[in-house]
Amino acid sequence: MLVSFLSKKILPVIGAVALAAMIAGCSDTQPPASDPAPSKAAAPPPETGTNGFTAQELKDIAIFENTNGDTHGLTPKQVATAQANMRKEPIFQNRFLGDWTVQNPSDAWIVMEILHEVKPDILVEAGTFHGGSANLWAIILEHINPNSEVITIDIEDKREPRAQELPIANERVTLLLGSSTDPKVFAEVHRRAKGKKAIVLLDSLHSKERVAAEIGAYKSIVGVGSYIILQDTPLGPKAAIDEFLASTDTFVADQNANAIRTQTRFAAT
Repeated sequence: MLVSFLSKKILPVIGAVALAAMIAGCSDTQPPASDPAPSKAAAPPPETGTNGFTAQELKDIAIFENTNGDTHGLTPKQVATAQANMRKEPIFQNRFLGDWTVQNPSDAWIVMEILHEVKPDILVEAGTFHGGSANLWAIILEHINPNSEVITIDIEDKREPRAQELPIANERVTLLLGSSTDPKVFAEVHRRAKGKKAIVLLDSLHSKERVAAEIGAYKSIVGVGSYIILQDTPLGPKAAIDEFLASTDTFVADQNANAIRTQTRFAAT
């Protein structure tokens, strides 16, 4: 789910279709499936491991919690089901100019609308991964604000070679290596954003603690009428969002959701 906060300073709230549907469908009690036709060569059931989970389910749980933290509030079975769905869901295999973006197309379209509305000088993206999304935002911004740039942050440079070779990556994208909550990293972001209109997009570790820390670190660079956008809110950020909105009168959840979304956006007012 995409959530954005509008700056009143306020934050808008919008929510990810695929993830929300996946998790909503991850009930521990599933309706019984119809019996398959008898087969002479029926495959043996997968071997179960710790706590009754298969080896693949245990691997999926570990991957999910490495990415999203352990404050998502889902049961282990729901985590295993959600991760398995994400692994096979075509929506997460989408590419832009050959680069893997891991973006719901509906969310990307909404971000494009926000960029056109705000016309920021700088977009700060926490969570680079393979680099496709940073290039996507940069190309959109090139046609909205000729002087704009994208600063993308990650602890490792996992960008695909093509993502680094595209001209737009060299012209308008800056990668900062380090944690988005490292004081040195956010001090550099604040330095680069000084005097500029900024949008912040948070898509790194989706734990409550990380999201709360990122909001605290970057909210001051978001001016009135601009946004903090949170990706994948069902996976952990929801609790951080609720606590943040309850504690501030300078950001508000954007309720102008004209489509089903997988993000939350906060708008500054």
